[in-house]
Amino acid sequence: MKNREVRARATVMQLQPREPFGAELRGLVPFNASAGDFEVSDFMCSGLEEMSRHIRWLDDDYQTARFERLGARARNVVLLADQLGLRQIGQVAADVLYCLDDPENAALPATLSRLMRLMSQALEQAAGPFADY
Repeated sequence: MKNREVRARATVMQLQPREPFGAELRGLVPFNASAGDFEVSDFMCSGLEEMSRHIRWLDDDYQTARFERLGARARNVVLLADQLGLRQIGQVAADVLYCLDDPENAALPATLSRLMRLMSQALEQAAGPFADY
């Protein structure tokens, strides 16, 4: 009887995983670029737009079990992350490729989820003060 009372009073914690990022995310904020360097800013914006599309495509490919396309997209994310200087995203995207050797393994959805979470955090950071509007 006491166990039921203890369970009834216990609160359920909601997990909200966040990945710690280093200085690599600070370079994504458009206001950190120098005033006359529009080419770099344009490159960053187009790279981040491409990253946002990859988030959706990765999820769609996993949900429809198109693992060969998922692998191709993960390779693209590795290259894109390298170009944008997002080393951690590139490493996790490479881990997704390793997990694709056995798509039935539980490591694939967990690693893919982590990759999508990292990519979302990078996009949120890059949005900067505009995210509030």
